[in-house]
Amino acid sequence: MTNTEFNDAFTEQVRKLTFEKQLQLCILVCKKLFPDYSSFSSENRWGEPTRLLDTINFIEKSGSAPADSKKIKSMMSKIHQITPDTEDFPDCSFALNSCAAIYCTLELILNRDPQSAEAVGTAYTDTIDFKIQEEKELTQEEIDLHPEMISARQFLLETS
Repeated sequence: MTNTEFNDAFTEQVRKLTFEKQLQLCILVCKKLFPDYSSFSSENRWGEPTRLLDTINFIEKSGSAPADSKKIKSMMSKIHQITPDTEDFPDCSFALNSCAAIYCTLELILNRDPQSAEAVGTAYTDTIDFKIQEEKELTQEEIDLHPEMISARQFLLETS
């Protein structure tokens, strides 16, 4: 499956999901990406992994209850504060994607826009892309055929 084919299929599936299912997908992805932020924080002695974990736990507990927009916006601001900048940390892509996924999940809760759930999926596949290209730059076709990318895309399609 090519990147374009995957993106089209994933977008179509996510848009058909109920808000609750979109939220569950996002929570699973956030949990998968969290260790990347935690490792980054430990290696660079920067960031607050507990804030991310607390936010994931809050999202999970809040479920599909009506959003407290003031609290969600406050949490979004706090996530933004602990999101690494590539100018300060050139190798922060994994941690950045972890924060982006959590931020977009909060956006989903606030706005109930499926594009936020799609962005969470993109943060996940981008992370896998970066990881498989750490040692050697690959063509798009090689990325599409890489077992880890196939597995990541399969996870997203099966979960959505």
